[in-house]
Amino acid sequence: MSLLERLLGDDTTDEGVDLKDRQNRADDALEDRLSGAVGVEDAAVAGVAVVNEGPDDEPIVVPIARFSLGEDVAEPDYDRVWRLVGEALSALVPAFEGVFVRHYDVQFTFDGDELFEAEECRRVAVTPELADRFVSDTGLGVDALREAMLDADDIDDEIAPVAWGECRDYSSRTNAAVVTSGAAAAAGASASAASCAGAGGAGTGAGGGC
Repeated sequence: MSLLERLLGDDTTDEGVDLKDRQNRADDALEDRLSGAVGVEDAAVAGVAVVNEGPDDEPIVVPIARFSLGEDVAEPDYDRVWRLVGEALSALVPAFEGVFVRHYDVQFTFDGDELFEAEECRRVAVTPELADRFVSDTGLGVDALREAMLDADDIDDEIAPVAWGECRDYSSRTNAAVVTSGAAAAAGASASAASCAGAGGAGTGAGGGC
């Protein structure tokens, strides 16, 4: 039985990583951090994409945080976007400590309804190294993170760091899956919608593919 089959059949992998618990912890932390936030209609840690196995058969994952900026937003406020990236990383990094993270996906939907029904979906994909520095180094604030991401982004939307690219549908990829918990459901997403976390239904004329 493959690692992905074990993950989809049980909350905890044979390697002792409970990804649903990690997701719930991150989702609770994000909710606490966003209490009273302005300019966010909805937010959740929408899923954990399992994209590969590590050398010791441990899951290699992409935690996914998603923000809805609102159906009337045609062009986001990028200062707000990067502040929310900072809030997402502050919630995700501690919750996934000790887990093999490929990168962190922070996604933004806008120009449509709620988390999974927007016309546009864009992501910021942050490497673990930059995310760890941001969370642990008090000297690396949101502006410095933004500058570092823009400098490192090589315009390849597939590989982190990605400063502003189209979302990715991890659930449609070979030998990959999106693990979700009640946190995504609590944010108003069904299991099938949560599987769409990272959807490439973004871009002009995409028609809300997610």
